Amino acid sequence: MNVASMYQDDNPFHNFEHASHVTASVKKLLTRIVNVDDGNGLTTTNHHTADNIKLVDMAGHSYGITSDPLTQFSVVFSAVIHDMDHPGVPNAQLVKENTQSAHIFKKSVAEQNSVELAWGMLMGEEYEALRACIYNTEDGLRRFRQLVVNTVMATDIVDMELQALRKARWETAFATETSSPIHEATSDDCKATIVI
Repeated sequence: MNVASMYQDDNPFHNFEHASHVTASVKKLLTRIVNVDDGNGLTTTNHHTADNIKLVDMAGHSYGITSDPLTQFSVVFSAVIHDMDHPGVPNAQLVKENTQSAHIFKKSVAEQNSVELAWGMLMGEEYEALRACIYNTEDGLRRFRQLVVNTVMATDIVDMELQALRKARWETAFATETSSPIHEATSDDCKATIVI
């Protein structure tokens, strides 16, 4: 079994071609997030990417994404799996139609179903070597799963409760008060991973 086979071919939008486009876009965005400092050699003007674009810090800061391979992989992995088995209708319709997935998940039905299917596949024996490359501790496993779940759930742009949770994580990570517990425990290099 593979990821492509878990996408519904008859779905005109939420299909594997769409997932491939999203994945390529995410990878491109990640390559454009560059933390510019004196130590990485990217502050001179003679460094260019393959498409002849100067490497610059386009967002001001990478807030930890460029220094955290697990977060980068989690976001790319999430892009690949985010619409697995998507039936092509909104979550509200799945709940209204009383589908099997709606019975199990109640909200963000399509997104949770995608994560569940992908996670089940990843936990299969044939992917043991891949899992060993992704994480090697229980904490690593929990962190990877949390990043994947949060990233895929972020694709449910209709759920107001999820939007509020994402906004709260953002405000916690980027609070301007220096007395915030998040500022005491982390630096700017970790903020993006907290939001995800």
